[in-house]
Amino acid sequence: MRREFIIDGNNFDNSEGFYCEIDKILTKNLTWKTGHNLDAFNDLLRGGFGVHEYGEPILLKWLNFNKSKQDLGYEATIKHYERMIETCHPTNRNHVKKLLEDAKHHIGATLIDIIIEIILDTDNSGHDCKLQIME
Repeated sequence: MRREFIIDGNNFDNSEGFYCEIDKILTKNLTWKTGHNLDAFNDLLRGGFGVHEYGEPILLKWLNFNKSKQDLGYEATIKHYERMIETCHPTNRNHVKKLLEDAKHHIGATLIDIIIEIILDTDNSGHDCKLQIME
């Protein structure tokens, strides 16, 4: 049986708020702060951070998903890539700049698209996670 966790889009309106929501529902009693980035999100889905065991199958129920789709759309994607340019390895900067330019022209995946892809990519990510979108 899958453990169920609820992400509520009414609890956040930007990427930082999303990461705080994920910390709240997928971690417990940590003595350190998780990385608020997509790699850390993928790690939290794997488990072992106090709420579900490493590799334990989970179901994420995403309430108010359409709000999240708006909040984590192209504007949030642009901010995401702007932050990445500042912190990424110099050899990746041109690639991230291209992603940023595409986002500014509403081309390519948005942040919400990337998050959903991470959730659903159970074959390559080492986690067994299903998603149920709810309004």
